[in-house]
Amino acid sequence: MDIAVEATKIKTQDYTKEKQLYSLEEAFDRIDNKFIDFYGEYGRKIVNARRSEWKQDDVVNLKML
Repeated sequence: MDIAVEATKIKTQDYTKEKQLYSLEEAFDRIDNKFIDFYGEYGRKIVNARRSEWKQDDVVNLKML
């Protein structure tokens, strides 16, 4: 019994491309803006309260949104 085997080309993704890196402030801004977009003005109050706490503790110095 003969079995024919064909070579198939497997498509692979190239994960070696350079990824854009963000600073800590840019990353928090992106996440917080999505949070504010979802929750509106209430979300803005929550984000700004958290940022002011971090500023007092000298964890991170972020601007208010």
